[in-house]
Amino acid sequence: MSLKDIAAEVGVSISTVSRVLNTDNTSVARKELQHRIWEVARKQGYTPNLTARHLRLKTLPERADIRYLNCIYGCAPHETKDDPFFTKLLESIEKEAFKHQYHVNCSYSSITTDALCISSLVSTVPSDCLIILGRFKPELIKQLKFHYKKIIYIGLNILDANCDQIICDGYKITQSSVNYLHSLNHRKIGYVGSKEARLKGYQDAMTTLGLSNDSRFIIDNAMLSMDGGYKSTKELLDQSPDITAICCTNDVVAIGALKACKERGIQVPEDISIIGVNDIINVQYTDPMLTTIHVPLEEMGKMAITMLRDRVEGGHTSKIKVEFPFQIVKRGSCRPL
Repeated sequence: MSLKDIAAEVGVSISTVSRVLNTDNTSVARKELQHRIWEVARKQGYTPNLTARHLRLKTLPERADIRYLNCIYGCAPHETKDDPFFTKLLESIEKEAFKHQYHVNCSYSSITTDALCISSLVSTVPSDCLIILGRFKPELIKQLKFHYKKIIYIGLNILDANCDQIICDGYKITQSSVNYLHSLNHRKIGYVGSKEARLKGYQDAMTTLGLSNDSRFIIDNAMLSMDGGYKSTKELLDQSPDITAICCTNDVVAIGALKACKERGIQVPEDISIIGVNDIINVQYTDPMLTTIHVPLEEMGKMAITMLRDRVEGGHTSKIKVEFPFQIVKRGSCRPL
């Protein structure tokens, strides 16, 4: 895969692709276009020429050799298709890694233990450094420790695992979502998502506020995709037509929820309020624009490389957990009753 191939697939000039992939300047193209170029480059296995990049930028690498870093997504295939969460996070990791002569090799894994994925990744690119993104079970971490000395996890769920972790706490995020909807006088608040920390955050917040934890308000087996959010929201509306707000586990689920409501003739936010999580770029183009929780993915990706380099260079030996803050971004999909 060459720059020319990437340019042809994205529909832009070769020079635009080169500027996006080989410079640190984030203003060389629109954010949406940068995300698309990185997505195509990653999908096709493009590897930037680090030596040429340093010559062009007139910088010198810290070391003459390139170090390798493996990265595993813990998610179902349908989740990466329409969710920029992983793309944005990995883009940040790759940009920071390239600055320090790390080449990032990526692989996908199912949420459950996937021994084949691990074996393939280890045999393809030997490395003792690994970053894992998304949702993982403790059994998988134990397997990974046989192959990697340095493991860093990035995600919204705190792991019960002996590794470095970079977290934006999904439990607290969902509690904040419920509290925000409650502050707008909503009392019948639904949940669409999966059985994770975010569900527990929703349930605990509802209990603390003295609100009903009725099972008909909850869909906890949703596929975390737009289609999953669409179908699960229709199910939620069928079983609890009296809800006035929906707390979605992420933004793509919330986008699906918006579509389901529109098809039913339910106006957002006049008839029902919807809030998501992550603040992906897509939500600025929904109608209405989605109120959501901003998760600092770019900063989390950079921190992963900083933490990795510190461990490689002997800066810390004990396991570290860094928790990033989040904030509510108020747009047009929520209103007070």
